[in-house]
Amino acid sequence: MNGNGRAVLQVEQVSRHFGALAALTHVDLEVREGEVFSVIGPNGAGKSTLFNVITGLYPPTGGRVRFRGDEITGRSPAAVNRKGLA
Repeated sequence: MNGNGRAVLQVEQVSRHFGALAALTHVDLEVREGEVFSVIGPNGAGKSTLFNVITGLYPPTGGRVRFRGDEITGRSPAAVNRKGLA
């Protein structure tokens, strides 16, 4: 598939701050069925923080995350996993 399928994962304006440190600021991304998607960047760019927000380990400071159309923003890792995202 060429990525024209429905959105599986939507990250909308996600931010995550640790005190005064802004690890993520207004991140947007969308992954559609059949796509292969990469997140790249240097050490300290926020890649792990992004995945930790998506999977529920960290709640976002702002924004929302949807998986298969269901909002999973701020849900526990166990709840996110039960939806099928790990």
